[in-house]
Amino acid sequence: MLTAYRDALRTTQSSAQTILLITAIMGFTVDGGIYSVVLNLFILRLNFGPEFVGQLNSAANLIFAVGSLAAGWLGSRYGNHRLMVAGLAAAVAGSITFPLADLIDPNHAASGLSLALMAVYIGLALYYVNSAPFLLRATAPQARGAIFAIQSAISGFASFAGGLAGGLLPAFFVATLAVTTLSPTPYRLPLLLVGGLLTLALLLVLRLPHPEADAAELAGVEAKPGAPRPRSAYSLILLMSLVRFLQVAGVGAAVTFFNVYLDTLLHVATPTIGLIAASARLCAVPAALLGPLLARRVGYGTAAVAGSFGAFLSLLPLALIPTPWAAGLGFIGLLACTSIRYPTFYIFIMELTPPRLRATMTGTGEMSAGFSFALISLVGGFTIVRFGYTATFLLAATMTLAGTLLLAFYVWWLAKNPEASQISPPPLQETAIIPPLVGHPPLEHEQESKES
Repeated sequence: MLTAYRDALRTTQSSAQTILLITAIMGFTVDGGIYSVVLNLFILRLNFGPEFVGQLNSAANLIFAVGSLAAGWLGSRYGNHRLMVAGLAAAVAGSITFPLADLIDPNHAASGLSLALMAVYIGLALYYVNSAPFLLRATAPQARGAIFAIQSAISGFASFAGGLAGGLLPAFFVATLAVTTLSPTPYRLPLLLVGGLLTLALLLVLRLPHPEADAAELAGVEAKPGAPRPRSAYSLILLMSLVRFLQVAGVGAAVTFFNVYLDTLLHVATPTIGLIAASARLCAVPAALLGPLLARRVGYGTAAVAGSFGAFLSLLPLALIPTPWAAGLGFIGLLACTSIRYPTFYIFIMELTPPRLRATMTGTGEMSAGFSFALISLVGGFTIVRFGYTATFLLAATMTLAGTLLLAFYVWWLAKNPEASQISPPPLQETAIIPPLVGHPPLEHEQESKES
């Protein structure tokens, strides 16, 4: 298995390898790493409560949702690479401003925090919606399952390292600066480190060569008998957007409130929170690599259903057993199952979608995920204050189960109607090399975009 992944990585274009390096930076910082441990705790140290945490995360995710829909269209119009650069530039500006917002204007700290975090999230929307189609074009069709699994594994491992750093750095600064753990300063400095690392990611994306789409694949997918016609493809986009809206509610609630739950209700120390978050990201690495193997046996759709159902089961101990070990195990299981679901679900829907509509599929899907995160963050914050964490996590679990059942029904329907799809996961060991680039089409004619 490892040999197959190594071969897929070795035969991939340099642009795809650079995307994987940027994935590591994003995972270490904003995509589950330092931010997953430090960001909400920093907000709490500024004397805001869980309700404001929910409102702030909800607003940021709402911006991500709206920005994702726009990012898909803009990526098709102006090119994925330009939007990736613009997105990381916005994320850099927001990530540097966020930890300084209360110092820049103490009387309007809430507004400053909101605007800065929104800049980060609009940047993430622009980058993520456009980077996956960029990676898709830079990867041979036969190697895509392996490369997207490698990307998930890299993100998980980087998030593990970032979670450890996010747990240990505040304690280090407490000892070094002789301040208490109730001060915002030990949490402010790791957030500034995030801004510096995102600047490095911006420099890397500026140097990216532009991959050329596989023309044979474009022609083949458009012409094959099972490819959806435009009308049915738009119906598929709406259905998969609803599935994604429901599926990600569980991980949205956990990512938003897990560290707040452990800090305020279970009174877990920050280094321990970081260790649990890091362990969850580390366990997601082998889970991501197992996804393509599972897909080879049962298909991408069924593998995505299995990962989604596992996420639902993992939310139950988090909701029903108010102890640190149960919450930790539930969170670890949730992220591991999500690492199986995401790459298999992405390949599943991308191979169902005509290439000319992938920008629409990815942008609409990310919009749905953003709306889901925003809703669960907003409703969850108010629900926690009035009814407790159990009610919030159970609501999220119910939504995840509904999305799982809807996807399972669609996969079952496809199995009963094989003429509607020609999807079959390629053997893991097969990789192909896209011919060397000799020229690039104008960026404004690029037709694909990203799903995160």
